Amino acid sequence: MKTPRVLASLGACLLFVVGMLSGCRSAPLSVPVVSERAVAFVGVHVVPMDTERVLMDQTVVVRNGFITALGPSASITVPADAERIEGRGHFLMPGLADFQIHLHSDEQLLSYLAHGVTTVFDLNGSPRQLALRAQLTEQQRFGPRLYTSSPLFDGQPGRGDAVAVTSAEQARIAVVRQKLAGYDAIKVYHTLDPEVYAVISGMARQQKLPVVGHVPRKGGVDTVLRARQALVAPGAEFFARTLPEEAALAELARATKAAGTTVAPGLVQIHAQLRMLENVEGVFADPEARYLSPEVLRTWSYTNPTRRIDVAAYGERERALYPLMRAFTRALQKEGARLVVGTDASDVGLFPGASVHRELGELVDAGLSPYAALCAATRDAGAFIQEHVDPAARFGTVAVGQHADLMLLPANPLEDVGRVGQALGVMSRGLWLPREKLQRMRDKAAKALPGR
Repeated sequence: MKTPRVLASLGACLLFVVGMLSGCRSAPLSVPVVSERAVAFVGVHVVPMDTERVLMDQTVVVRNGFITALGPSASITVPADAERIEGRGHFLMPGLADFQIHLHSDEQLLSYLAHGVTTVFDLNGSPRQLALRAQLTEQQRFGPRLYTSSPLFDGQPGRGDAVAVTSAEQARIAVVRQKLAGYDAIKVYHTLDPEVYAVISGMARQQKLPVVGHVPRKGGVDTVLRARQALVAPGAEFFARTLPEEAALAELARATKAAGTTVAPGLVQIHAQLRMLENVEGVFADPEARYLSPEVLRTWSYTNPTRRIDVAAYGERERALYPLMRAFTRALQKEGARLVVGTDASDVGLFPGASVHRELGELVDAGLSPYAALCAATRDAGAFIQEHVDPAARFGTVAVGQHADLMLLPANPLEDVGRVGQALGVMSRGLWLPREKLQRMRDKAAKALPGR
């Protein structure tokens, strides 16, 4: 007998096929053939991300999507059928994760991989995301590992992509429906009443679904931490009602750690909003813009913050919020709260994949070490999924038995986090893709976009 999740995946795939036949989405990218042949990175320096260290002169063997051997090159036998990748002088580390994306169009999947982002978490799901997740898992489509929340739960009926939840009974029904549909989490929005939010949290716990997303404005941060919400993304949600004094941040960080709540700081989001206010032409002239569909760029034009009624007040608040969020990020890291990278791509001004590199730079500029910043995009992202979504997940570190989601870099990223943006190639689910091949694939996909 098929489980509800399997049935949900089948149903989602059917919905996707119907959508494809109706012409509402672009056709899937061609999928490279994944061979069972082993791949061996020979003589490479490994950045395992389990602790702050580098394993020198290692050989890493991959087969069928998993790391099967890792050790000093002198002690590892490379399988006779293996594709050998010369790693001498290079550094191998886990692929990156972005835990707050909005996959508005399918061509973005390739952009994530091209930037070394091998795992993504969509925080406003739909049947389309369920279908994509199934296709990616079965290697019917090429792209990163995908997790997806439910559609957002909103306390104000009328938003087209939301589930309106205004009573306790609606909350109980809505959570069970999302569980049966096969979503990985429940996404909450800031308009929920505190009483309804409490029912959602309790029902989600019963259904073994993490609650992720915003902070309800009426209940505030205390409500979220009391409910032990799994993930707050973006971190600015902590300060949606008021901007506190910096002296209060340490206590808030301790409370967040005590609640077991993970935070995606989202510094790059604030930076992107300010960039849209100050240099909107520069945003649309960014080289990454050519890899987004015209439809997404039109949405950016319509929703960008320069269209707000009181642009001056909005900009003033964002400029005050930015240093506060940097200080709060430092406080969270100091108190040992779990941080993950979440960028809000591809919402306004945030480019898929590239925004992860910018967030890593923001985290270091805020005071984190390169290792701590990289943990948020690797090890701690994998730990979050193991704890809250799938205990069998194995990503975020380089070790035998882990998924072969990897990046090969020309130099040590623990010395300069910017080096993650210089990948010589990316491995996703055991498939090795040199940088040049990924670039050709991106260019081909960009030319095929409607309107190009």
